[in-house]
Amino acid sequence: MSTINTFLKTTETGLVSAGSVRRQCEVARGLERAGEYEAARDSLAGLWSTIGERPDTSGLAVDDKAELLLRVGALAGWLGSARQVTGAQEFAKDLIGESIRLFQAVGYSEKVAEAQTDLAICYWREGAFDEGRVLFREAAQGAASADNQLRALVNSTIVEISSGRYHEAMFLLDQATPLLSLVSDEGSHGRFHMQKALVLKRLGGTENLDRALIEDTAASFHFEKAGHKRYLARVENNIGFILLQLNRSAGALGHLERARSIFLNLKDSGSVAQVNETRARVFISQKQFAQAERAVTAAVSTLELGGEQSLLSEALITQGTAMAGLGKYSAAKVAFDRAAEVAETAGDTLSAGNARLTQIQTLQSYLTRNQINDAFREADRCLPARVDSETAARLRSCMRIIAETSEKESASTAESEGGTLEEKVLNLEASLIKQALDREHGSITRAAHALGLTHQGLAYILNNRHKALLPSRNPARRRFKSIIKNH
Repeated sequence: MSTINTFLKTTETGLVSAGSVRRQCEVARGLERAGEYEAARDSLAGLWSTIGERPDTSGLAVDDKAELLLRVGALAGWLGSARQVTGAQEFAKDLIGESIRLFQAVGYSEKVAEAQTDLAICYWREGAFDEGRVLFREAAQGAASADNQLRALVNSTIVEISSGRYHEAMFLLDQATPLLSLVSDEGSHGRFHMQKALVLKRLGGTENLDRALIEDTAASFHFEKAGHKRYLARVENNIGFILLQLNRSAGALGHLERARSIFLNLKDSGSVAQVNETRARVFISQKQFAQAERAVTAAVSTLELGGEQSLLSEALITQGTAMAGLGKYSAAKVAFDRAAEVAETAGDTLSAGNARLTQIQTLQSYLTRNQINDAFREADRCLPARVDSETAARLRSCMRIIAETSEKESASTAESEGGTLEEKVLNLEASLIKQALDREHGSITRAAHALGLTHQGLAYILNNRHKALLPSRNPARRRFKSIIKNH
């Protein structure tokens, strides 16, 4: 911090040289990587002060100007997320984009790769996953240093996790693994383990969740050594979520309270909101819907300000669930509708689809038959061709809700349509399987993965319940006996 004070004294006298600008940017970069965003901003005193205000680049050489724009842009993105500042991500994107063009002009390819990673993170915060994915890929391919390659690969998993592409995220982490031995930065190692834990958490299942806890423990070890309080708190939040999935809600709340306390001390309102949303999920699991509503309403109020639409959509889904638990069905429907609209507008179609599925499951007794059907069609339109096993199970659950609703509302209509409940469920199941086979060009293996089934499970269903769909699959390859005899 003495270095920062030196810079402050230098800038007060107006003696800011190109060398001091580079040194200030270097200090700011280190503090930013350690999660000390306020201190990083202070280290740029005399050059930049607040989000929305361009830094003073007058009289600087092209490379120094590019470096300052990158530092301010990246830091504005992190500060904007922490404080949920309206327009912060657009401001950050503009500055980082300008720095990339300047670095390209002077041939600094390594700095281009670094800046592309920072820019991709801004796009991810806004829910623009496709744009973020392209930038991460370009950064990883353009980076020559192990540090930049590792940073691009590990950070690129945030897009794949948010898009529900968990196996792709694990593949990226596998690519990053050999780079760990070449990078000494403790924060980078912690980030790797934290992201791996997130992937395992999303894959689900007791074994994966146990492995996720081990990865989070490793992440905490590295963040502790790096002095990264912000990421230590984030790991605490993640552990709380995992314990919730393992039905250990009491333990989950302890970790979440620790995370919340750290973020409050850091004045990181955006992260406090995320912890409050997780706390609300725990309260819902405990049937404490009033507490859940209070926690998640506070989260929604904060997240509405910052432009991080995927996080807002998730919070609105949780808010709708809490409201439904309190019998506030009309308000819950509004929350689910808004969650889907916010997510889809941002380009996060996975969250949009999940909002609709949760709406059906939570409000099935309140919604009309047509509303349920419309919500399911919206979910089917938004969700990707391949979904994880949890989403596939929810799809099947919603199909059964549709069938049951049809049976209850109109027995006569159901009868005229061939209409026992069992038949309608089978028809819906056949429709979903047919769509999956068509999308995967007849591949049973890929269609089964998209539906959350095993190859053998789907083959059994086809051979026993839906023989009419057998022509839709690829013909099984004939196996020939070897003409070489074993002796």
